[in-house]
This record gives sequence, structure tokens and C-alpha cells, in this order.
Amino acid sequence: MTTLVHVTHEAVQQAGGIGTVLRGLITADSYRDYCQRTILLGPLTDPGAEQPLGPEGEVLYDADRQIRTGEVADVLRRVEFEFGVRLIYGRRLLSEGGRQARPEVLLVDVRHPPHGLNDFKHALFQHFGLDSQRYEHHWEYEQYLRLAEPGFAAVQALVGAEPFMLLAHEFMGLGTAFKAQLSGSPACKTLFYAHEVATVRPLVEEGPGRDIAFYNTLRRARAEGLYIDEVLGPQDAYFKHALVREAWRLDAVLAVGDWVVEELRFLGPEFAARAIDLVYNGVPAVDLPFADREEARLKLQASGAQLLGWTPDRVFTHVTRLVKSKGLWRDLLVLDHLDRELHKRGEQALFIVLATETGRRSADEVRRMGAYGWPSVHREGGADLSGGELEFDLQVRAFNGRSRAIKTLFVNQFGWDRQSCGEFLAPDAEFTDLRRGSDVEFGQSIYEPFGIAQIEPMSFGTISVVSDICGCVGFVDRVRDRQVLGGFVEGAYTRLDPLMADSGSIGAAEGVRAEAMQSKVVAAELAQKLPANKNERRKLLEEGFAVAREMSWERVVEDMLLPVLRRLEK
Repeated sequence: MTTLVHVTHEAVQQAGGIGTVLRGLITADSYRDYCQRTILLGPLTDPGAEQPLGPEGEVLYDADRQIRTGEVADVLRRVEFEFGVRLIYGRRLLSEGGRQARPEVLLVDVRHPPHGLNDFKHALFQHFGLDSQRYEHHWEYEQYLRLAEPGFAAVQALVGAEPFMLLAHEFMGLGTAFKAQLSGSPACKTLFYAHEVATVRPLVEEGPGRDIAFYNTLRRARAEGLYIDEVLGPQDAYFKHALVREAWRLDAVLAVGDWVVEELRFLGPEFAARAIDLVYNGVPAVDLPFADREEARLKLQASGAQLLGWTPDRVFTHVTRLVKSKGLWRDLLVLDHLDRELHKRGEQALFIVLATETGRRSADEVRRMGAYGWPSVHREGGADLSGGELEFDLQVRAFNGRSRAIKTLFVNQFGWDRQSCGEFLAPDAEFTDLRRGSDVEFGQSIYEPFGIAQIEPMSFGTISVVSDICGCVGFVDRVRDRQVLGGFVEGAYTRLDPLMADSGSIGAAEGVRAEAMQSKVVAAELAQKLPANKNERRKLLEEGFAVAREMSWERVVEDMLLPVLRRLEK
């Protein structure tokens, strides 16, 4: 039994994938059996909020509001006085798959520098070579250093003399982990959980050859014993790199996917010499009755018929953020080839892309846009297309203009119900229809440390189409040694022919050529795997659930996380 402190920017509000990971880990039965206490530590993002711990949170200490419940009041007040900060402490509710947990939450108001911050920064320079003067104008850097000392002191005050472990989620938690190491406290063990490698993401997204160039460069460099600075030039101007580059010093390093392990080892010889533990993301495993699966599928087909005037035989989906890393153009490349095959078969399909780069459109905005045919028709500006959405919509229009069997519906909105999307949806439409009723979920990202969204529908009998750099591929491969899975297609975009891979010069032209070749291979495999009837759809559902059950959060905690924690306790 142990106390585990998660340092994260998503201690209360979910802003990305780390919130999903926290829910999955902390609500798992095996986690709750092993961790007697869980504390979520992060910055106070909205000091004036009426519910700083969320709508179901319980505030137990907030001196500014005269809340001083229990024995923690005196010790937290001393920390506030020592560092000149405001603390909020309490509990919040986490729910996942019917399971619940109420971890403790500790928030630090970082609007003002805590007492002694410059001394802390000086110590970081002396011991870790971290030059804060280069980066402190970046708020993302500065706020997490402001969190570190008062946050660590407050945790110590809460746990007393008991040993605890401090898990730094991404670069955001490293300042606190470095403080723990500087303290020399034998009671605290530190872990770094790499949900990505911040250095690598911009190199992939902004490089002319994207993932195809980067990962082939990485393979060559690792084979030759070279590291990122030697091959791609110094990266230390980037504050996230400066922090992550020193994370090898912690007591354990965890990585969310196989490529993340390789990316970390590419950062420098210290990482290359470290043991790095794989702790994948978990996948929801829902034992969905086949009748419910078929009902959701029919609802999607009916929604398509409302818009198109004809009922699609198949519905494909891609639910994602509209960012470059998600590689949406690759979906259209694959569908170009698949379109010809489905046309030969006499089949028709609808591809629904649910993605936006802005906030949620209101019901009033949806009604106004619906007057000109949204979401089948889009207009630039107003409540409709943003700049990035316009760029993708132009690709969709071009695809729809040339395709015969497949049409793409681009829904630039959060949600899948009438209020969010309009009257073409059934009155009882809900987001789960997209996950449960889709025949194929696309997710051919160019940078994807794991990719829960890509394989989440697998449990419902959906075929997942991913790229070879998705971290989930390694997890799926492990399970496929024991389970049959027909509903999985991996696009080997970075596995070039030897002549191209060894050329040492992979740019935009080579990347385009590789994508064109591989998209044809993916389309052919997908065409072969599409179920022909109910019996084949039922078989995919059974196989998908069996695999998802072995990729659940319970399995991740029991087989991957707990062995690390037990090792550190010894």
C-alpha cells in the first residue's frame, strides 16, 4: 500500500489525454487496492471559480473563503505563510466505466512568485544545468516552477512522516519532481510519465517529411549511436526539451508507447542507458450486445440518409481534434482507393469526420448554419469554418467532387445530438452512436504517442485503421499473440523500401510518394476486412471485445504500473 501523488495540469479540468489516463488508472480496482492515498497536485487555474474542484468537488481547505475543515488546516496554513501562496485542498470525483474514486486534490495559486523562487531556480541550474533565465518568459515553464516548492511542501505536510511517490505527468510535473530530488528526502520516490516527447512533436509536425522523415532518421541515428542534437541540431532553445532532457534523473521513467521509448533514448546517452518501463494507455472494454451494436449502426445510416438522400451501406468515422498531427489527409488518400473498390461492389459509404479547432457551436449557431445546409455545406467565417477547418473542408469538397461510392461529411462541432448538429439526427442520437455504430474508425496520425481514440471503438466491433507510429500498435501486437483480431489495419507509412530509407534525404516529395504508395496498401487490406454480413460483424464484435478486455485499464495497472511501484518500494 502506498501514497501516490500525480503532478498534472489536469488535476481538476480535463484539457487533453492526461485526464483520460488519470480516470482510467485511479478508478481501476487494482490501483485502489494498492494505493491507499491518491493526491492530484496542480496549479489553480481559475482563482475566482465558485467550484475550484469541479462541480462534484468538495473543498476542505481554502483560507480565502474561511474553509478550514479537519486537521489539515494548520499544516496547510503554515505552508501558505512560508511561501506566500494560496492553497486549495479537497476531493473530487473521478468516474470511468461505472467505477468511481475520490482522490484528494491540492491546488497552488501560482499568479504570484512564491517566496524563494529565485533560489530554487539557482539550485536547478547548479544541480541540473537548467538555465531558467532562458525560459521563464514562457508561462508554461514559469507556472510549473512556481508550483514546485509550495506544492511539494504542502504534500509533505499532508502525508507527514509516511513515504510517498511523486509521479510527474509530462514536463508539467518535472519542476516538482526536481524539487523532491533536491530535498534529499528518503521518503519520496520520483517517477516521470512520458505521455509524449515534447521535443519530437514539433519536429514531426513541422518537418517537410513529417513522420516518414523523422522516424527513419531516428532509426539510422540509433543504429549509429547518435543523438538528436548531433543529427538535427541543438534543441535546448525549447523549454520543454530543457526540462524533459533531465527527466532521466528520476527514480523511474515510464513511457506510454514503444515509439516514446525510442524517442526518449534519442534525446541523449543518459536516457539511452536508462531502463524505461512501458505503461500503455488502457482501452474501454464494454461487453456490448450485438443488437445494440446493430441499432447504433442503423441510426448512423439513417442520419446519413437524411442528409444524402440515400442510405449508405457502410459508415466510417474519424473523431479527433483538428490538428496536423492527426493526418486527416491520409484518410482521404485511403478512401480514394477504397472508393473504386466499393463502386465495383455496388456499395456506398459515408465517412463522418467529427473534428473542430474551435469551441463548441451553440444551439442557436447550429440553427443559423442549418439554414444554409450545414453540416453538408460550409461557409467561411462567422460561426462556421475557422482557418484550419476551411483548409480541411476544401480537401473534403475536392474528394466529394471526384468520388462515386463514398461521400465525406465534415462536422466541425463537439457532440453528436440534435442540439449540437441539427435536425438530421434522430431525437435520441448521442455521441456513443459514433463509437458503437461505425464500421471503421480512422486514425492515421503522424505523431501519436498512444491513440486511445483510434482503438476505443474496437470493443464494439469497429475496424481501427492506424499508422505504424501510433503507440497503441505495440499493445495490440502483444495481445494479438493470444487473441485473434481481424478488425485492425496498420498503415506502414514510415517503413520505406531500403533504397529510399538509406538515401539519408527524405523530404516532402519522398513523404508524398510514400503516403501515396502506402495508402493503396491500406485501402486494399481494409477492403478485404470489411464485413460482408451480420455474421461477420458479430465476429468482429466478439474479437474486438476479447482484445479490449486484455487492453483494459485494469490490465495496464496490474501488469505495467504496479510492478514499477513495487520495485521502487523495495
